Amino acid sequence: MNPILVVNDDSALLNEITTVLKEEGVFHLAASSGEQALTMASGYDFPLAILDLKLGDMDGDELYKQLLEKESHYVLPVVALVDGLDGAEVEVLNRLLPQGQVTLLSKPLKKEWLVDLAKRYGEAR
Repeated sequence: MNPILVVNDDSALLNEITTVLKEEGVFHLAASSGEQALTMASGYDFPLAILDLKLGDMDGDELYKQLLEKESHYVLPVVALVDGLDGAEVEVLNRLLPQGQVTLLSKPLKKEWLVDLAKRYGEAR
């Protein structure tokens, strides 16, 4: 079973996302930092990663690159969470887009968007 990976350093938003995934019965792993996500990633081929573009310890594009290097045999679709796209987020996004399949979701998130993602990519526990 391969979980959806959720990484966000905003604890309220991380809790909101994981609550929806739990309600939908979707297997997922949640991390509040890039390093935590990389530690948790060992042995998993995630069907989807929901990433914050700007984490406290690394940018989302660097995390994505390291996740792909850990499991180099798969493609990892990513959903990037954005809230207005300041200059720093635009830079990260410009580095992330050429690396793979990226979908942008604006904050605040709508529950139906997460439910749709969970149905398309998630595996039931």
